[in-house]
Amino acid sequence: MKILSKVFVIILSLCYTTTWAQPLKSIPAQAHIEKSEEYAENNNLASQLDELEEAYKIKKDKSMLPLMAELNYKLRDYARAESLYKRIVSSDKKGTNIEAKYMYGKMLKYNGKYEEAAEVFRQIKDGDNDEYANKAILELKGILLAVNADSVQNVTVTSAGNKINTRSGEYSPFLMDNELYFTSAGLESGSEPGKDYLVKLLRSQKDKDGAWDKATEADALISASSPAIGNVAISQHDQIMYLTKVTFRGEQLATSRLYYSVREGNSWTDPALVQGLPDSFIVKNPMPGELYGRDVLFFSSDAPGGKGGFDLFYATKMSTGVFDSPVNLGPVVNTPGNEITPFYKDGKLVFATDGLPSFGGYDLYSTEWNGTSWSTPVNMGPGYNTSADDMYYVVDDEGYSGLLVSNRVGTTSFRGKTCCDDIFTFSIAKPVVNLDIYVLDENKPLMQGEVTIMEQFKPETKLTEGQNDNYKFSYELEINKGYFIKVTRVGYFPDSAYVKTLGIKSDTSMFIKINLVPKPEIEVVSINQAIRLNNIYYKYNDARILKAAEPDLDYLYELMQQYPDMVIELSSHTDSRGNDEYNQKLSQRRADSAKEYLVKKGIAEDRIKAVGYGETQLLNNCGNGVKCSEKEHQLNRRTEFKIIAGPTYIEIKKQVTKKRGKVVDTKTIKD
Repeated sequence: MKILSKVFVIILSLCYTTTWAQPLKSIPAQAHIEKSEEYAENNNLASQLDELEEAYKIKKDKSMLPLMAELNYKLRDYARAESLYKRIVSSDKKGTNIEAKYMYGKMLKYNGKYEEAAEVFRQIKDGDNDEYANKAILELKGILLAVNADSVQNVTVTSAGNKINTRSGEYSPFLMDNELYFTSAGLESGSEPGKDYLVKLLRSQKDKDGAWDKATEADALISASSPAIGNVAISQHDQIMYLTKVTFRGEQLATSRLYYSVREGNSWTDPALVQGLPDSFIVKNPMPGELYGRDVLFFSSDAPGGKGGFDLFYATKMSTGVFDSPVNLGPVVNTPGNEITPFYKDGKLVFATDGLPSFGGYDLYSTEWNGTSWSTPVNMGPGYNTSADDMYYVVDDEGYSGLLVSNRVGTTSFRGKTCCDDIFTFSIAKPVVNLDIYVLDENKPLMQGEVTIMEQFKPETKLTEGQNDNYKFSYELEINKGYFIKVTRVGYFPDSAYVKTLGIKSDTSMFIKINLVPKPEIEVVSINQAIRLNNIYYKYNDARILKAAEPDLDYLYELMQQYPDMVIELSSHTDSRGNDEYNQKLSQRRADSAKEYLVKKGIAEDRIKAVGYGETQLLNNCGNGVKCSEKEHQLNRRTEFKIIAGPTYIEIKKQVTKKRGKVVDTKTIKD
């Protein structure tokens, strides 16, 4: 049995908007048969079947059943075709009509009756007809795939709605700038079915509720260029639309050539023929893409050099509208069956095929390009695929919603439940990304913080106020975005972080720790309060200024410059080691040494009173005879200053370091 190319579906359901008068009862069966043959010559399948059915009502000739079954199959009325093939197989007592038995199994499969279909195909597989045994094995693989398939990432598929879909058939959806372009089949008003088909290019936009609005005809210049436009695809980066102009022989695609149109503002130029593609063969289903770093155009064609039926090819773009010789995608992708409707994005090619194991007829498969070759195609799974035909996958930029075309149950078909194709929308539940932010001080919980999270390139999106009993903040992020995080708290320097959710494919938990650094404390110093210069320490039994002490003395110099009438006492202290008299003299030398440093920088001598206190003002209990560490002794070897004339107070900034709530160090710092 010759099975017509699936392409005829593009127009078979343009089906019959003309009202037909009921035949007179006096019309003989032969007249219906002759009329049926006339329709057959024009490939008008639906009218051919109508006439045959009228003839059968009169003659009840069972020899007419095979052709009626075949026509129902070609018109994709699978329920009616199943019934007819069942009658043919049941009357074949010797079981010699393998073709009818195979088609009966296919109709069972198309109608989702997998268990019954599997039994029929197993019988054929175990028979002695090798050709049909191999076909049956492929069908059995498809059934096994269907019954064992897991649901795909909670994919939800729904009709695009009656503002898009009609009883005639819709095809070739493509998304661009929040617009949906697609083609829709119909008859010229008043025309006879089988003649004067139109496949118009339409477009739609989403309404405020996110549903597709009523479709309108696309640019008039494109529509005027051809009475029938079969497919459409758009290269968004260079704003070129590729479309096919088609002709029909009855309800079968006769010719399909590829044209291009360039966007100019809100309109498109008059389509021009694409150069470099096969001229004498059908070229359909264009799809812009990229291979080997070059712009290419994928398409489906029955041109020579293929594996059988329609194959997928690509051609490299040379210039606008001009392409190099087509290249077949090879045996990994193409089969002895038909491969159609390619969609390419980010190295992934999704296409429809009836040459690989399928849930029904055409199934959607995907393959990945690794830079040199294609991976083994993988069935897209349930939701995308059903026991009917599923084609024309297209997805939006984010990759979690898109469109496909199917004649699955639920379409607005003119004949039966599965005759005609509709556009369906699909959506996949996005991965959930949970982010926990911990606000800490030296890895210890820090309460009363405030977290602000902002989506990159967008205004502030969330703000969480700090709470006395909270140091952990949780957010749910969107995928494929970047977020800036800022944490603030009174008494601490603010800090920030950046997180991104690019490439996340499954539910993910993320956490970040932000340790805040305490701000220096500001201390108001009265006129006679000593200010310790903690970095001015000395080696044991030495009065020389160490290199490390210079920054603090420089800071003191800047203060005295800031307050020119300020007079200070610069005092030096020793530890308790050595005798008291010696320590007194040593501390005086140290005070004089510090004064000398400042005088050399330009401070008048009479503004500095250098005093040595020896070991008389220890800061700890390391007195005479007490065993202490070098670090404890060093704490006492220090230099301090206090104001004895001039301003009544000044601001001294100190950095206070705490551990477990206790002050462990205090440093005088600059701004």
